[in-house]
Amino acid sequence: MKIMHVTQFLGIGGLEKIIYHIILEQMSQGHEVSLYVYDHDQEWVSFFKKSGINVITPPMKKPGYDFHLIPTMNKDLCSADVIHTHDLNPLMYLFPIFFFKKCFLINHPRLVHTTHGLGHVERFPRYRIFEKYIVPIADKIIGVSEKIGNFYKEDLKINPRKIKVIDNGIAIYKGVINPEVRRQQKIWLCNRHKMDPNRPLILSLSRILPLKDQRFLIEAIKKRPDYQLIVVGPPSDQAYYDLLKEKEDSNIVLVGSQELVSEYNLGADLYVSASTHEGIPVAVLEAMAVETPCVVSGIPGHMTLNQFGNYVAVFPLNDQNKFLELCDLLLTEKENAQSIAQKARGIVVAHYSVKKMVDLYMKEYSK
Repeated sequence: MKIMHVTQFLGIGGLEKIIYHIILEQMSQGHEVSLYVYDHDQEWVSFFKKSGINVITPPMKKPGYDFHLIPTMNKDLCSADVIHTHDLNPLMYLFPIFFFKKCFLINHPRLVHTTHGLGHVERFPRYRIFEKYIVPIADKIIGVSEKIGNFYKEDLKINPRKIKVIDNGIAIYKGVINPEVRRQQKIWLCNRHKMDPNRPLILSLSRILPLKDQRFLIEAIKKRPDYQLIVVGPPSDQAYYDLLKEKEDSNIVLVGSQELVSEYNLGADLYVSASTHEGIPVAVLEAMAVETPCVVSGIPGHMTLNQFGNYVAVFPLNDQNKFLELCDLLLTEKENAQSIAQKARGIVVAHYSVKKMVDLYMKEYSK
């Protein structure tokens, strides 16, 4: 099968990690797979190419809606068997192409669309109109959480037969995990960022933007002088990133994008997220997969992770006192926290693997 994945950007965040692992798994199953990237953030193209992924980068789109991209995409993409778009922007360019082809009964690839989050709708209500009238052009609409699936079915009243919920999956870490490995990894991580390996080390890993609410984490951790916080992730909102940089001190550092995700998670005593919106969160799954205890905000995407048992600690959104209370508990009762984290890894292996996710996508491709 010839498959084309289409995304606007190629930085490194949860969405790109999902695309990366989907493509590698599909390639391992013998499919001809390419990734199409057309906007300015392409810093990770070489990383994808080094993994053997065919990345196609047409002339970059101009600011705003670039009408010149429509015939380019028609020429570049429509020889595929399946076009798989990720989030709204690619579909806004493919909509006129597929509208024309479907109206005039012209042969076309199967169009599968995944919505990875609804942050754009929550920040800019006008996108709700685009979601309602553009997304249904897809032959299948995939949501990565029940919240997204319900948004299309209940809020936008789109035909439920078009909609499928497929949980995110990750590549399962296969290295050794034991106390000594974690201790050595913490020393490495502390040396790398001038931290103290004898003090608690807390990790946040996600794009830096207000809906991830790293500001909440920084302001909370400042109330615990013995705790250290490393904030990993690329800035998606430069003004917000600059604001957070002003809050750095000897205990709190922002270190930008990092490729060594597993190494960072293994070196941390605790993984934390104060995100105000998520689907199934890839970064939390990656922490769970290496048995790092997790403290996360009480939003639907996070709470879904506890559907098989209470393996991540959840605090009420914006509740700084409860957040610190849970951090204190897990960092004090380390043996119990590590025992729960081991069970959390089992949940990831059983329910959130890349192979399971891709098998579900392939069923939707073939219908």
